Amino acid sequence: MPRSAAALDLKGRMLAVTRVRVIGPDPAAIEAQLAALVKQMPQAVKGMAVVIDSDVEVDLSALLKLMRAVGMQPLAVSEGPLADAARAIGMAVVSRDTGKGSGGAAPTSAPPAPPPPPAVATAVHVPARVVADPVRSGQQVYAEGGDLIVLSTVSPGAEVIADGCVHVYGKLAGRAVAGARGDVSARIFCRRMEAELLAIAGVYAVAEQIKGMPRGQAAQAYLDQGQLKIEPHPA
Repeated sequence: MPRSAAALDLKGRMLAVTRVRVIGPDPAAIEAQLAALVKQMPQAVKGMAVVIDSDVEVDLSALLKLMRAVGMQPLAVSEGPLADAARAIGMAVVSRDTGKGSGGAAPTSAPPAPPPPPAVATAVHVPARVVADPVRSGQQVYAEGGDLIVLSTVSPGAEVIADGCVHVYGKLAGRAVAGARGDVSARIFCRRMEAELLAIAGVYAVAEQIKGMPRGQAAQAYLDQGQLKIEPHPA
């Protein structure tokens, strides 16, 4: 009997996934916040892979419909109030993200450590993308595979995105996204912080959500145990 051809090819790769935490059950409030998020960072939301964490009981089907309507791609639901509803519709249920690093709950199965690279392998260096001109309202600049350096200003309504770090040597008044492919070590630096939105590896905050943000001065943003931190930084 002839041997059948392989039908599947499994390859492991990193996937940037954003955890969306539901803290209020009001569908109208959820819809309004999703609409505001799309307005703030349209390119980041479109196609965003998400896992839903929920502190409250909500209509999961309605929630999925709202998320998909703005371009999000819900992949799974965390253990919690929505887990049974997710299982009932055949949706994946994963362990809850504690946001506490190694002090949190242990994963169900730890991935094996990657093998060391061959001795002959050399690191691939991706040069930073350098933008000398101001990034004006409506413009989007993306640095694939590396850092983005803006020597001038980023205007309100403009968006700068990098797979690595974002450096703005002027006023940052628009939106800045670092670690766009999931690099949690990426950072955002600017000489004058006036940002509309900051995001690192899918963790974001709009200006209204950032308490004590050092506005009008040099600052940096980074992730600390899954939490977005913004603090003054020497110019």
